[in-house]
Amino acid sequence: MIRVFYTHENELVWEKYPEKAVLDPNKKYLWIDLLHASKEEKDQVCTFFKVKLPTYKEAVEIESSSRYSEDNRSIKANSGFLKEEKDLPKIHPVSFLLKGNILFTVREVELQSFAEVVKKIKVARQDFIRSGSQIWVLLLETRIDLDADYIESLTRITNVISRKVQSLSDPEEKTLRKIAELQENTILIRESITDKQRLISALMRSPFIDKETGERLRVIMKDVMSLLQHTQFSFERLEYLQDTLMGLVNIEQNKIIKIFTVVSVIFMPPTLIASIYGMNFQVMPELNFSFGYPIAIVLMISSSVLTLWYFKRKKWL
Repeated sequence: MIRVFYTHENELVWEKYPEKAVLDPNKKYLWIDLLHASKEEKDQVCTFFKVKLPTYKEAVEIESSSRYSEDNRSIKANSGFLKEEKDLPKIHPVSFLLKGNILFTVREVELQSFAEVVKKIKVARQDFIRSGSQIWVLLLETRIDLDADYIESLTRITNVISRKVQSLSDPEEKTLRKIAELQENTILIRESITDKQRLISALMRSPFIDKETGERLRVIMKDVMSLLQHTQFSFERLEYLQDTLMGLVNIEQNKIIKIFTVVSVIFMPPTLIASIYGMNFQVMPELNFSFGYPIAIVLMISSSVLTLWYFKRKKWL
């Protein structure tokens, strides 16, 4: 699918083509958005605008030269956009190409940030959006705002778990699993924001970016730095909660081991007495006692009670 934005009689016009786009050389295009576009659709755009769109293989490359490149006519960049999903959020690659006044975007999944930007552009005035670079900055602003909202949601969940940990007498496995999930989500959002930081930093140095757009990028960079600090704090907090829960697990294990140890020690003297009188020697005076059996029982009980009393006195119990 191809979506296009262009200006017509000082107004922004939005058109969507589920199949082959109808491109007009007389229109002043600002943004060409290709969503899971077919090879024919990509070839049509490349031929009409005389550009070379980034491939999916280039979009997922991690080398710095593949993430951002610039020549005297265009800027090409690849960035990851976070998408919340039921099981686990995922980062999906998005390719950007800015040539002249036109922004080209290539992606394979529907993203909330793009939908939000489309809504903003539909209600925007002509003096608000005048170039493809401004649309690019608007995409980054929207994505950073959504990242901030996502971090706030993670913080709220962390607060709930923190209060739960404080009231737990017995640590739960599902709580530990939830903390691990939050840690993974925090790593993902930090990775996404760090990627935007590199992209924004490169755009701020680009001669294709005008002064007004550069000022907006500087404001976004401040927001990015703030979010990075917040994610670092969130990750450290989750590590603290994890350590606290693991400490509770160790305490519970120590209590169990202590009980087994005490029980074993208490029954050691009775076991010793029973072992002695279980010997099969012919000369054992106590075997002829009429009250030998009850005396042995009393000795075993007394030894256990004495051991318990000694433990209590030493405050080991």
